[in-house]
Amino acid sequence: MLSIDGHCDLLSALLESGMDLYLGQEAQITKSRWHLGGPDLLVTAIYVAEKYLPHQKEAKALQMAGIFWQLATQNEFTPILEAKDLDKPGKKALLAIEGGEPISSPEDLYAFYRLGVRMLSFAWNHQNHLATGCLEEYQGGLTKRGLDILATASKLPIILDVSHLSEGSFWSVLEKANNPVIASHSNAYVLHPHPRNLKDEQLKALAEKGGVIAVNFCTEFLAQPTINSVVEQISYLAELIGVEHVGIGSDYLGISKPPSGLEHIGKWLTLEEVLEEKGFNKDECANILGGNLERLFRKTISL
Repeated sequence: MLSIDGHCDLLSALLESGMDLYLGQEAQITKSRWHLGGPDLLVTAIYVAEKYLPHQKEAKALQMAGIFWQLATQNEFTPILEAKDLDKPGKKALLAIEGGEPISSPEDLYAFYRLGVRMLSFAWNHQNHLATGCLEEYQGGLTKRGLDILATASKLPIILDVSHLSEGSFWSVLEKANNPVIASHSNAYVLHPHPRNLKDEQLKALAEKGGVIAVNFCTEFLAQPTINSVVEQISYLAELIGVEHVGIGSDYLGISKPPSGLEHIGKWLTLEEVLEEKGFNKDECANILGGNLERLFRKTISL
C-alpha cells in the first residue's frame, strides 16, 4: 500500500525559485527530505498565481507541466499516467491542475490530459470563467463553461477536486460528476470555521459519492498549529464519515508556516506514530496515509 500526499505546490515553487530549491536543504520539500522521510507519491499541482492572470495563464501552466516532465526525465519520480504506474518502484508523482484558469475549452482539457494531468479543480478561492471560489461573497455554482469542462472530464480518467470551491460550486460538481471526487487539501469546518474548510453536510455527501478528503497542514485551517491538531481533524473526519474516506493533502510549499511536528516533508510519516497513539490500528493508519487515495486513483485512472 502506498503512502500518498494528495496536494503540494512543488511545481509553482520551482517555477518561481528554480531547481536549487528542490536540491537544497531548507524548503518544505527537497529531494533529500522527500527521499528520506516523505510519502511514496506526491500530487504536484499546476497553480497559476494571480499575478500571471489573464495573459500568461497558459504559458505558465505549460512551464509547470514542463518542470514536472523535466523531473520525471531526470528519474526523480515515476509519473502516474495509468493504474499500473502505481506499482512501479521508487518515488512517484501525479500531475494536477489547481484552479481552472488555464482551461478555456474542452480541447484545452484534452491537451493537458495528454501532458499528464490526472486531477482537476475548477477554481482557486475566487471567481473565474468555470466556477466560484470559496472566498467570494457570491457562492454560486459552476458556469456554463464549467459544466462543459465537467462533461468533458467525465469522458476522461480525471479525478475531480473540490478543494477551494464555493459551496455552490461544490454541490454542482457533486451533482453532475461521474468521476470520483476528492477534496485534495481541505479540513472540517466544525473544528475551525474557515471558508476553505468543508461543512459536515458537504463531508457526508463527499463520502456518499465514494470520495476522500485529504487533511491540509495549513495552520490557518487548524484549531492549533500543531501535529495534534492535524490528528484531531483526522479523528473527527474518521468518526463522521468513516476512516475509508480520509487522507492527507499537506499543501507543502503552498503554506507559509506548517504545524509543529510537520515542518517539512521529511517528517510526513511521523503522522503514523501519532495516529497509533490516538488509537488507530495499523490498517487504518495505512489507509489514511495513502491507501484510501490509492484506491480512488486506481479506480479512476484505469478507466
